[in-house]
Amino acid sequence: MNPVEIIRNKRDGKILTVKEIQYFVKGFTNGEIPDYQVSAFVMAVYFNGLNDNELYQFTKEMIETGEIVIPNANMDKYVDKHSTGGVGDKLTLIIAPIVAACGLKFPKMSGKGLSFSGGTIDKLESIKGFKVNINKNDFIKQIDEIGIGIIGQSENLAKADKQLYTIRDVTATVESIPLIASSIVSKKIASGSKNIVFDVKVGAGAFMKDINSGLNLANTLVELVKKFGGSSVAVVTNMNSPLGHYVGNSLEIIEVVECLKGNMPKDIEELVYELAGQLLIIGGKTSSLTDSKLIVKEKIKNLTGLDKFKELISYQGGDPSFINNYNLLPQAKYETIVKADNEGFISFIDAEKIGMISLNIGAGRMKKDDEIDYAAGIYLPRKIGDKVEKNDIIGKIYYSTENIEINLIIKKFKSAFKFVQKPEEETKLIYNVIR
Repeated sequence: MNPVEIIRNKRDGKILTVKEIQYFVKGFTNGEIPDYQVSAFVMAVYFNGLNDNELYQFTKEMIETGEIVIPNANMDKYVDKHSTGGVGDKLTLIIAPIVAACGLKFPKMSGKGLSFSGGTIDKLESIKGFKVNINKNDFIKQIDEIGIGIIGQSENLAKADKQLYTIRDVTATVESIPLIASSIVSKKIASGSKNIVFDVKVGAGAFMKDINSGLNLANTLVELVKKFGGSSVAVVTNMNSPLGHYVGNSLEIIEVVECLKGNMPKDIEELVYELAGQLLIIGGKTSSLTDSKLIVKEKIKNLTGLDKFKELISYQGGDPSFINNYNLLPQAKYETIVKADNEGFISFIDAEKIGMISLNIGAGRMKKDDEIDYAAGIYLPRKIGDKVEKNDIIGKIYYSTENIEINLIIKKFKSAFKFVQKPEEETKLIYNVIR
């Protein structure tokens, strides 16, 4: 076959055959098709898309370029949750222990954070001794024994995806919905679960900026999982403002523990009950969201979710004693308080700006091999709708690097807030649920 013909066919809006897709995916994975032709192909997909059958075949080929983490598993017992990325999003670390405490298996492969969006693995690595790289057999054994494991993504998982993402990142094609969907689903199926709840985030602090794009992605993900014989739900959620009160790795671990103790901010509580509830339904534990939420409430109230989180930490080499003494987590050298210049009701807190500030003070990375400061981060005591007087504290910035231009950071921080003189209608947190 000729890669130029395949590129031309997709450029002209034609439907690719199974053999063409097989040839192209295998070709760029083994290096026979050069990057410049792959770049042309992904741009053609960006403009002309992939139909349902093309997307299924493309994703199937992506899966087959790597290993299957839990081969021959009874996937009916396995569930997973995937977020498309946000600011202050520590939901996986709250939901996974609760769901595992309910008797479901939760094998989770997570990535590191990139740019303004935080990563689950970075948060876990702020815990002393916690290992995110585990032998595959040990990981499978851990899932069998305690029902939960969270590790870094394997280099051998859907190998084609890593190569393809690198090219998409530098060719302005990251936003292609079929390429996003194939990237997510190929890794999910390969990591051992066909029962998935997707948290598709939309807004300033998300990669999907508008609701229509979010709904399109949500529908594409759900339909694609169905083609692999799985069951999934996509919850389209608001990511205009940061989730919870903390942004930053060790700070978010503290908030995870507090949430598992029952001290949840309103926005996190709503999403935890919805997403965990949907997982219990697709995992066969309940048949209704009402019943699911009652079970989730009980697991929080009796602290069995927190107990499962401790178990997870211990099994993966971490020291859970920080749960009773937060000072055992990484501590920042400096703390700067930010006060309001004016009075009013908070109508907006720009999640992307807050995420970029956390990146600039060391809590994130621009490149995957950048080092991060696990103690760096931001505390947001106020939420949208709160009344603020002049000189009230609206934030605290934690950092350890001496050469940070803190006055510029404070200015950027204040610019993330918008105030109005009268309270506005409460912002909707869940836009839609797609099945």
